[in-house]
Amino acid sequence: MKVLITGSEGYLARNLARNLNQKKIICYGVGRGNWKTKNQYGKWGYKKNINGNLNKRLLNRFSNYNFDYVVHCAGGTSPITNQINSISKTQDYKKNVLSIKYVLDNILINKKKTKVIFISSAAVYGNNNLKKVTEKTKIRPISNYARNKFLAEKLCFNYFKKHQIDILILRVTTIFGPGLNRQFIHDACIKIIQNKNIFFGTGNEIRDYIYISDFCDLINKVLNKKFKGFKIINVGTGKGIKIREVISYIKKKLDIKISPKFNKFGYKNNPKRMVASSKNVKNFNWQPKTKFYDGLDKYIKWFKSDYYNG
Repeated sequence: MKVLITGSEGYLARNLARNLNQKKIICYGVGRGNWKTKNQYGKWGYKKNINGNLNKRLLNRFSNYNFDYVVHCAGGTSPITNQINSISKTQDYKKNVLSIKYVLDNILINKKKTKVIFISSAAVYGNNNLKKVTEKTKIRPISNYARNKFLAEKLCFNYFKKHQIDILILRVTTIFGPGLNRQFIHDACIKIIQNKNIFFGTGNEIRDYIYISDFCDLINKVLNKKFKGFKIINVGTGKGIKIREVISYIKKKLDIKISPKFNKFGYKNNPKRMVASSKNVKNFNWQPKTKFYDGLDKYIKWFKSDYYNG
């Protein structure tokens, strides 16, 4: 089996490549980054990797390859990250919508039968009063990031209807694990270890966290079970945890006493609650194995080693 992974140097993509490679799946990569030699991308499990902004020209360099799947990991990261990095609406649209369009067009141009797994986000549901969102929950995006993820999903559906490309959309909650040096958990660890106590949002936001190896295991099961047509599936553990509870646990583990304060930055563009029903994802015989605090312990152990020895 041959798989092309976009956004190849990103946290999810490179961990996915390593995981799939260990299961004898041949992985190729494409995306922005600094890898120049086979030693750099080979250690992550890629047989070949091409650097550059995802576009028609770059993808066409793979025109002679018959990929069974494209796993589209390229795109923006989160509403808060986009605000911190001042990602413009145009930039976000390019990352989250145009990138998947280039992939779909490339499949058509080269007349391939490649299936597509598009990594979307549960952020498309926006704010709601539900304990868990399902695939039937009304879409109410409240950020450019979420709106563009939903636009990308609709684009995928149009390509399926017009061109019969098999596409699976995974609306994922929050992925984390050792090696992730951005997003909330990493930001919290940095601030706490530096005795800083100001955090974004309100602290009452609730998130559903998926450990990286569990998510990679899901993709492996999807590739092996296969799928047809167009499907949308939520991916989460079904268990929500408050941001302030995560901060409290981290500071205890780092043995640092601070009194967290929240500046409400980004709270208008960030869902108050993002917990997903995992009912339909069980059709792939998948369920998460790593409990959140067990995964967080592993993350903190990695963080301390990286912070003091990096």
